[in-house]
Amino acid sequence: MIKQQCKILVVEDNEDILFMIKAMLEMKGYGVIAKDSPSNIEQAIVEAQPDIILMDMLLSGADGREVCQKIKAGNELSHIPIIMISALPDAEISCLGAGANYFLSKPFDMYDLFSTVEKAAAYQAKIN
Repeated sequence: MIKQQCKILVVEDNEDILFMIKAMLEMKGYGVIAKDSPSNIEQAIVEAQPDIILMDMLLSGADGREVCQKIKAGNELSHIPIIMISALPDAEISCLGAGANYFLSKPFDMYDLFSTVEKAAAYQAKIN
């Protein structure tokens, strides 16, 4: 999958982190749709048709793990790889247990972000 064709939906309620992730991914040639809350997430996914979802575990008013479970439970959206991010200790186990395909611990290095996104893009290319 060519990066410019790869769309990533980023769901992060911290404006600074959202801006940083969006800027870094766009710098690498990815298409980025930024969302600062999990409200109407299924509708946003259907409208955006992202290839990858990158989502914080703790979102204002919602638990990203529950959002992840909901996405993975629906047949229409379950194929989309989800990268969960969190600064909480031991978050990786619960995020992967909720259905996330990948996990990044905050703070993360931009090279780790790129590497994880490339893995998710390669996975998505295989299943398409």
